[in-house]
Parts: sequence; structure tokens; C-alpha cells
Amino acid sequence: MKTTFLLPAFLAIPLASAAPFQPTHIPAEAQWFLHGDLTGLRKTVTGGILLKEIRSNENDMLTEVEELFGFDLLTDLTDVTLFGSGKEDEAAVVLSGKISRTHLEETIVQADDYETSTHGATTIHHWDDEGKIQHAAFHGDDTVIVSQQKDLIALALDVFSKKKPGLNADFSLPSEVPVIVAFANVQNIDMPLDDGSKIVRKADSILMTLGETDERLTADMIIQTGTWKAARRMMHVLEGLVSLGELADEDIEDLDIKHKGRTKGKTMTMSMSLPAAKALALLSELK
Repeated sequence: MKTTFLLPAFLAIPLASAAPFQPTHIPAEAQWFLHGDLTGLRKTVTGGILLKEIRSNENDMLTEVEELFGFDLLTDLTDVTLFGSGKEDEAAVVLSGKISRTHLEETIVQADDYETSTHGATTIHHWDDEGKIQHAAFHGDDTVIVSQQKDLIALALDVFSKKKPGLNADFSLPSEVPVIVAFANVQNIDMPLDDGSKIVRKADSILMTLGETDERLTADMIIQTGTWKAARRMMHVLEGLVSLGELADEDIEDLDIKHKGRTKGKTMTMSMSLPAAKALALLSELK
């Protein structure tokens, strides 16, 4: 039986997590990660609109995933985290929730070229997915790790079992109770050599959170750079992009974007907010 695992579909769905960001679950070796909070997202105006839109536009895909995997991506998952080594196409996705381990394992064993190996006492599943070897392993009954790189599966398992370090428990975030957390160790990530990446590479690292306060979508950012001049220039670039957008497009001007940035030494911090409903309405129009 040909079984195609829809890993790209997972990446297209907004990140989900039922618990606050837990840095100790992120491998310290990861050069980038992306984490979200579906429970928190559902409590926001943004989440209510966004999830309804996804359900409406991607219902066939969601149904296909549920039939194949035995769970609903939008309601049954309680945790989704992506992390990578920094090299192109080297990433893993960690899913937790009501994922029905038994159903998943029964599905995996029917995939092409299925076989298993072990990492410690844990079974790692391997199969061919349209010419690409995929790997998956379970941590308990409610968490599954999927990747094309077996070493990332092993790394995640070792972090969960505390055999390898995760991020420090006191990993500092620029905002409280965010629904999305994203980090990139820019200097250690493969990027295309274009004008955009040249600007981004002026940063050493970028940490960003996304949340909602008083029905306003709020993004908070911390950028570490090599010099105080680079930090100030980064701030000016971001402020300039907002102003340029407002001058060029009346729809953007009507979004009521508020932003505030500052620099301290080599560090730039910025907070930006806009009405959630207006932002999502504009995104819908841009499709």
C-alpha cells in the first residue's frame, strides 16, 4: 500500500501548543525553532478568525489528514514545534495531543519500504515517501517526531529524556504568554544570496513572539547584532518599512499600525501592534 505522509501539510498549518512555551523541550543544538500555542490562539480574535478560515479553505486537506492519521490537525493537536539544524531542508516537526499512536503505527507499517531501527529503547520507523526516506518516533503515547533526518529524531528523543540539553529553563522572551515563538541563529542558517538575506545577515540572531492584547495583534522582537550601528540601522529599516507601506497603500495606512523601537548597545528591540480583525481581513484580500 502506498502511504504518503503529508509533512508539508503540517508545515502549512498554524503552529499549535496547549501549554506555554517550554524551552527545555527545544534542543539546545537547534539553530532555529518555531513554536505556538493553539489553546491560547483559540482564545484570541485572531485565532477564532484564522482557524475558521483554515477550516473553510482547507477542509479537504484536513479531512484527508484525519482519515490517514486519525486526528484533526486543528482540534486534536496540543503541541507542535518545528526546529532545524540550520542546513537547507534539515528540520523536524514534533506533534503532541490526541494523535492515536496505535492508529499511526498501523498506518506507518503499510508504507513503502517500511523498516525499523532503535535509539536506546525507542523504535524509530522508516519508510519511503515518494522517493524520500522519512523517519518517525514516539515519545510516550501522545508525542510523535517526524523528520527526513534520523539524527534529528534521535536528538529530539534525547532532549525529551534529558540525555541532551534543551534550552535554558529561564530562556527570556520579549513578551508574556505569546501564542507563537520564533528564533533564528542567523549566522548559522543557510540562506540564498540575495539582497534580502544580505540585510537579514546583519543580525546575529532574531527572537520574535506573536500574541494578542485588547484585540490587537502584537509582535515583539529582539535582534542581536555585531555592532551598535547595525542595531540602530535595523531599527530604522523596520520603521521605514512600515512608513513606506503606509505611504504606498491606503489599506495598510488604515490598519492603525503602532510601533516602538529602541536600541541598547548591539541589541535592538521593537514592539508592533495592529487590530487583529483588520490585519486578517487585509490578508484575506491579498490571496
